[in-house]
Amino acid sequence: MRKILAVIKREYIQMVRTKGFIIGTVLGPVGMIALIVVPIVVSSVSVEKQETIGVVDLTNEIFMELDKKLDHKDYRLKDGFRRYVLEKFEPSAGTEELRHELREKVLKKELSAYIYIPEDVLEIGARESAVRESEPEQEKVEYVSDHTTDFEKLRALNRALNNVVIEKRLKREGLDPQKVAQYIKRVELQPIKITKKGEEKDTGGTFMISYILALIIYMAILIYGQVIMRGVIEEKSSRVVEVVLSSLRPFQLMMGKILGIGAVGLTQFSIWTLFGIGASVYGTSFIPAGANFAMPSIPAHVFVYFVVFFILGYFLFGTLYAAIGSLVNSEKEAQQLVMPVTMFLIVPIMLMIFIIRAPNSSIAVSLSFIPFFAPILMFLRITVLLPPFGQIGASIVILILTILFMIWLTAKIYRVGILMYGKRPKFAEIVRWIRYK
Repeated sequence: MRKILAVIKREYIQMVRTKGFIIGTVLGPVGMIALIVVPIVVSSVSVEKQETIGVVDLTNEIFMELDKKLDHKDYRLKDGFRRYVLEKFEPSAGTEELRHELREKVLKKELSAYIYIPEDVLEIGARESAVRESEPEQEKVEYVSDHTTDFEKLRALNRALNNVVIEKRLKREGLDPQKVAQYIKRVELQPIKITKKGEEKDTGGTFMISYILALIIYMAILIYGQVIMRGVIEEKSSRVVEVVLSSLRPFQLMMGKILGIGAVGLTQFSIWTLFGIGASVYGTSFIPAGANFAMPSIPAHVFVYFVVFFILGYFLFGTLYAAIGSLVNSEKEAQQLVMPVTMFLIVPIMLMIFIIRAPNSSIAVSLSFIPFFAPILMFLRITVLLPPFGQIGASIVILILTILFMIWLTAKIYRVGILMYGKRPKFAEIVRWIRYK
């Protein structure tokens, strides 16, 4: 045990003193906060620019009302000027000639876009007929521009246009648009999550937290597993391992390396957790008032299980990466063997959306018991909807038993492979190593 502790200390001190660890520890949380906050801040900032939009109104009824609607304060710039200035175009020669003319104006930046309103857009009967004939695209109003990715502008124009069209249709039927608006006022389905502690509103934070924490486990296992593999390859290729093994057994070296690098990972996560707590307490003050964002609360048990499943997942995959490192002579050779191991990590990531949507489905429950999937999928289920403790306990027990088996198996491979040089061993040869007493 003393020799294992010595290796742990050596690996730990050697890693925490590297520039990569320091930079990663500092930039990791900063990058994560930036990924969350920057899109929120950017999305809340509108592009303050007046735009001229051409309108071809074949109904001769919509343009004036649409122009009035877009003159409302809700559609104006912050300085009070209009955001959207409409310019009407009449198809005197023909619609195709006019379309060509407007396309040229858009390309020359004389117009930011043009809207083409068909003459039967107000006809309810025509629209129903089009739907029955599976040709609803003939009834759509066209928005033509050299860029169609300004979703805020598209939503604003679409909302204003729909309001005008609906009001016109209602008036044709002799109905009061304001009264009808009250009758068809939308209701919002507010998700409320119930727990043993009570009820709380769910604004989408559960999905975000579940996804982010599961990705952190995935990235941590992948990164630190690669670190173990590279460390074994470097010691093997430099023949340092021959000197080290003169004073301790291969198993002690392997376990010391895995535990030491694992301690580095926990140190980094502890720092990130403290940073995250500070960000959750003070960070909300930096979010713009208009941004629709609320810091989701994370139950204490989520952090506990995060540490548990990270440690178990790290040990499970760490032993595999150590075995791969002992089998090869270079990182190039290792990439061929590491792909199957990486697939065990990628598959749970591919299943994350399904697990979040149906955490208690039979498929989700079954997959969360598979040892190589459990570190991510069982933890994901815990963050979404806490499973029965029996399921969590069973998953942890299965993981521990699998880890003990993998340590035994990897130790058999490691003790021989770490001293093998030259040609990479074949599968039959590895089986013989495992059978050695």
